This record gives sequence, structure tokens and C-alpha cells, in this order.
Amino acid sequence: MGKGGEVSGDGAKVEGENMAAWLVAVNTLKIQPFRLPPLGPYDVRVRMKAVGICGSDVHHLKTMRCAHFVVKAPMVLGHECAGVIEEVGSEVKSLVVGDRVALEPGISCGHCKYCKGGRYNLCRSMRFFGSPPVNGSLANQVVHPANLCFRLPENVSLEEGAMCEPLSVGIHACRRANVGPETNVLIMGAGPIGLVTMLAARAFGAPRIIMVDVDSYRLSVAKSLGADGFVKVSTNNQDVDEEVIQIQQAMGNDIDVSFDCAGFSKTVSTALNATRAGGKVCLIGMGCNEMTVPLTPAAAREVDVIGIFRYKDTWPLCLEFLRTGKIDVKPLITHRFGFSQEELVEAFEVSARGGDAIKPSSLSSLEALLYSKHRQGSRRSAFTEMGKGGEGSGDGAKVEEENMAAWLVSVNTLKIQPFRLPSLGPYDVRVRMKAVGICGSDVHYLKTLRCAHFVVKEPMVIGHECAGVIEEVGSEVKSLVVGDRVALEPGISCWRCKNCKGGRYNLCPDMKFFATPPVHGSLANQVVHPADLCFKLPENVSLEEGAMCEPLSVGIHACRRANVGSETNVLIMGAGPIGLVTMLAARAFGAPRIIIVDVDGYRLSVAKSLGADDVVKVSTNNQDVDEDVVQIQKAMGSDVDVSFDCAGFSKTMSTALNATCAGGKVCLVGMGHNEMTVPLTPAAAREVDVVGIFRYKDTWPLCIEFLRSGKIDVKPLITHRFGFSQEEVVEAFEVSARGGDAIKM
Repeated sequence: MGKGGEVSGDGAKVEGENMAAWLVAVNTLKIQPFRLPPLGPYDVRVRMKAVGICGSDVHHLKTMRCAHFVVKAPMVLGHECAGVIEEVGSEVKSLVVGDRVALEPGISCGHCKYCKGGRYNLCRSMRFFGSPPVNGSLANQVVHPANLCFRLPENVSLEEGAMCEPLSVGIHACRRANVGPETNVLIMGAGPIGLVTMLAARAFGAPRIIMVDVDSYRLSVAKSLGADGFVKVSTNNQDVDEEVIQIQQAMGNDIDVSFDCAGFSKTVSTALNATRAGGKVCLIGMGCNEMTVPLTPAAAREVDVIGIFRYKDTWPLCLEFLRTGKIDVKPLITHRFGFSQEELVEAFEVSARGGDAIKPSSLSSLEALLYSKHRQGSRRSAFTEMGKGGEGSGDGAKVEEENMAAWLVSVNTLKIQPFRLPSLGPYDVRVRMKAVGICGSDVHYLKTLRCAHFVVKEPMVIGHECAGVIEEVGSEVKSLVVGDRVALEPGISCWRCKNCKGGRYNLCPDMKFFATPPVHGSLANQVVHPADLCFKLPENVSLEEGAMCEPLSVGIHACRRANVGSETNVLIMGAGPIGLVTMLAARAFGAPRIIIVDVDGYRLSVAKSLGADDVVKVSTNNQDVDEDVVQIQKAMGSDVDVSFDCAGFSKTMSTALNATCAGGKVCLVGMGHNEMTVPLTPAAAREVDVVGIFRYKDTWPLCIEFLRSGKIDVKPLITHRFGFSQEEVVEAFEVSARGGDAIKM
């Protein structure tokens, strides 16, 4: 019971013959007496009239555990419930004897940061019906706080009242995912939670909902309840790509939000791949602890992965949806049983079998500022074309003004060759490059002719971290003049697509980005670029620092996405260049404490010299994750609110997920392995959100202000400088590829 209660020692019936369904051993339920606690002044005593059987109840029965909850002593089951008030405490004013009420099953402490912050569902001291060691509500009577008992409207039955609990899961999920009238929804899994999530999404205004399952009967139920379409899939992991195509065809539009109500690697992988760039995947189904899923490609499209744990403040809205008819849960109640020993056992057997049972109810100048990403955990990268295009001369002869560029012509082969500039448009400027950094993505292209899903198919000019001096301006350019020193934002978006119009132009599918095939880059004497993407440098900011705005923008964008501020303790996995600029950005955003983690002692010493509050050296052994987490949390000395994974490996991501506090965020910055095996389910159960970043948007003004004001100093990151000769370009890339003490060249 929420307020406690106990079994009588001799098994004899106690006062009022209050009996309850006790889980006494694996697969063993017994109806036995249950002694109620004294009624407190703010409590009510409720006679149970309808109690649903949840999947977690079945898990407890079959295994004596559910997720991390373990049954160690006999426990009353049940938490989906409604009943009639039989007694009220002396201070209860809102309810009277005879009121029919639905019960919210969790009692939070009211004192912790989660309760005070409005996320009481994450309260570490939560006492929740039927979650060990707290007894549940599958009993004749319970005692519960009055403020967690909600009066039912006249047209809402007690059975429907009990259904508020599973419906609350769907309501909370839709709130977390911001479902609304412009949100096309995909639901993986047409079981009870999938179905209530579908009903909730429709009530929140979702215009189109597609359901996916392996079971035809479940899909037919989903269709009868209002799904706009459905897709039957297999359990074969090899079918994911084909099924994603089927799902997207069934939707007929972008999938904005996906709910995974199954909890398997395959269903989560399907959801991640099917969801549009900038969309959300919400993990509801508590399945396998560890999943192997394509997190990196999803992060590169800024698909957020959010989890839910139970719910908060959902009963009033549930009851309003039931009262108005916006949601009808009656078709979900497929079986009814009385409260005898035989019927109780049968009810759990039916629930465990599944089949047609949905919800059983019981009880009714060209300095290569070389960024050697140290080959560990460099982020996804961008490569340049000239922003406005350009081409090589066919005969290799020098072109006008002898504009030369560093061409990637084949694996491990760079050549300085002529590069013809495009015509200057009215809103363009021609810039003479003075500083160009070498990024890990440039090295990837050099070594493999590819980076992530971008493939070099013909010779390409590389480079995208750049600054220079304007030599010519277009006829309509008013904000810049010849001689201005500028830092260049390397990506040109279309400004027509919904991502651009929605302010997320970094996700534009038609982006033309320096040195991202087939677009040429900026490692050249001159480039032509739109004036609005060229930012004037203050007098006290050098051209080298201007070129550093590009990698710094990654850290700035990551901190914005993770909402870093003056109350955010930050963990950074990976002390390479991107980890270091993320650290500098987090400090500029006000983070009070930053811990940085790496396998390399030299990198950690650099991080410490740049202002990390503490460092933790770890191994590459996956078996050490738990021990590493303990070290990290000890070094932090407080909750880890936000973690940045700047490496992109399964181990670093697993460490970040486990180290981050409930309700926190993990931001995936490093673009490593496409698939990761990580503990997503436990993280989702603590509502740890996973957000990815792809490049950046509107970051140059803030970068430059941080540099101007001295809040960020990037000069220590520039460790090597090279000229723009054939020999020096080759050497610069060799040094960058080697890593060692090279940070940025």
C-alpha cells in the first residue's frame, strides 16, 4: 500500500477482513490478510473496485524482479487502480466518503531537487505501489494520500479510472515528445502501452499515426482504435532498412516523433532510422538493458532520444480526456476477473499469455591550424567546396591571379593545383584565405576518401576552418568592405526547406558545405562566399583565432543543445580538440564544475592546463565502465548534469549514460562507430535524454564575442603552423594524422 501495511503473522484474517494478493515466491500468488496502516490526517481509505494487471506485475511474478527492482520479501502486487472512499482523514477537505476515485500510485518525498523541480517521478525516495519493497493495491482496501486520489466524473467508470495509470504513460510520453497537431507519429509495438500511447497522441492532436508490430491481431486492434496505417514487420534484424522504407511509405510524410513501446534493439534501430532529422525517438518499452543501435547516424541528424519513467501530474488530463470522449479506453479492457484465489491465478495466466488479451482487470594565409583529433573521437566533419563553387582548370595551368588550392586527388594524395573561382554574385565577397585549420574530417577524407556517409568520388579541394581578408565585395553587400578581416561559416543552406524555415538550417538536406563532397573547400588562396556567412573580426581577435571559430562552434552548439548554464555540472568524455573546445565553451556558458576523461595522460594534462576542474584517466576496457563511473562521480563530487561524449565509442557513451544523473542529458558529439552497444534502457528509465549535434547554427557571433571578451582563449590549442607549399601541406596532414602533442594546426 502506498502508506504501508503488513501481512498478519498467523495468516488469519484481520480487521475488516482486508485481503490482498501477495507475491510470495516465483509464480506463486496467495490471497492473504493485509493489515492497513493508521489513517493519517491527510489520507483516505479506499475500497478497491478495479485493479489492472500490468506487464511489470507479470515480470515480478515470473522473475521476482522488474528492471532494477528486486522482490526480496512477500509483496502485494498491483498499481493500476480505482475505488470508492470509505474514510477520510481529519484534514482532508477535497474528498468525502462515497467519492469514486482513481489513484496515482507513487508517493514522492517532496523535498529533493526532482520534487522541487517538478519532476517528482524521478524522486529517489519514491514509494510506488507494487515496487519492492512497497506493497501494492491489489487488495480490498488501501490507505493513500488524498492528494493522489482523483475524483471521477460521473460518466467515467471505475474500470476507466483504473486505466488512468497506463494511459498516464502515454500522456507523459506525448508531453515529453511535444506531440501536437503538426506531429506525425510512429509507434513501434501495438501492445497495451503502444495502444494507449496511440490514443494519447491522437488526443494531443497528432494528424497521422502509424503502428508497427509483428502480430497481425494487435495491428487489427490498433486499426480499429484509430491508427491511420500499420506495418507488419519481422523479428529479423537484417530487415530494418527494408522496413524503414515501408514505414515511411505508409506515413507518406516525415516522421516527426517515434515511440518505441517494445524495447528491443531492432525496434529502437527502426525508430532511429525512420525518424526525420531533428525529430525525436521516445523510449517507453523497458526491454533489454543494453542495445546495439545506430546512435551515431541518428545523432548526426540531431534525432533526440528521450526516455520516460512513469509520469507526473497526468491524472487530471487523463480524466478530462476520458470525460470529453477524446479518449475511449473501454475497448482495451478485454477480460474481467473476480478476487478469488482461482480467478487471481487465472487473471495473471491470461495476462502472461498475451494473445487477444490487452488489459485484464482484477477486482473490477594559409596556416594549417592543424586539429589533430588524436584519432580518437573526432566529431563528424565538414569539408569545403568554395562556398560558391569553383573548379580546377582542365590543363592544370594556373588560372587568373594564380588561385591555387589543395586538391585531394586520391587516397593519401594531395596536390596544390589551380582552382578557378566562380563569378562574384551581388551578395558575395571574395576572400583571401589567411588561416585554414585541418580537421579530423579532412584527415579521414585523405586516408579513406570518405567521412561518415560522405564519399569523395572525384578530386576535391579540402578545408573548412578558415578566416581571411576581403578583397572584393558584391554590388549589394553593405555590411562588409575590402580589407575587413573575417571568419567564414562554411555551410550554405537552401533557406527553403522546413529545417531552414524552422531555424535548424544546419540540418538542411541541400546544404553546400566546404569540403563535403561534391562541394569544394577553403584550403585555397581565395574563395568566394556569401557575405552573410562572413563575420568581421574584432581588432583583438587574430585571423588564426577566427579560423578556430569553426571547431569552437561545435562546442557552442553542443552546449546550447544541452542547455548548459551556471547550475550545470559537466562531464566530457574525450580530451581531443573537440573535447577541449567543448570544455572551453561549457566554461563560457557558466558551468561551475567540469570533469574531463581520456585514456591519454598528455591530453588530460592539456585539459587541466586549460581549466578542467579535474581529470580522470580511464582504460579502453569495456569491463571497467562501472569502476570508471565511480571514479568520475567521485571526482565531480556532485551530480553529473550533462555529459558530452566527444569520442563516439560504445564504452565512452556507456560511461556517460551511467554517470549522468536522472533527468540529465548526454550529448553525442564525437562521430565514431555507426552502431553502439549501450545501456539505453536504464538511462531511459532515469529520463536521461540523448541529444546529438550536427555541425552548428548561428554560432559565429557568439564565438567571436567569447574570443573578444576573453571568456574563451583558443590560442593554446594552436600547436603547429605551416605554409602553403606542396611540401608543407603534406607535412601538416602527416602531423595531424599522427596526433601526439599536436592539437590544432
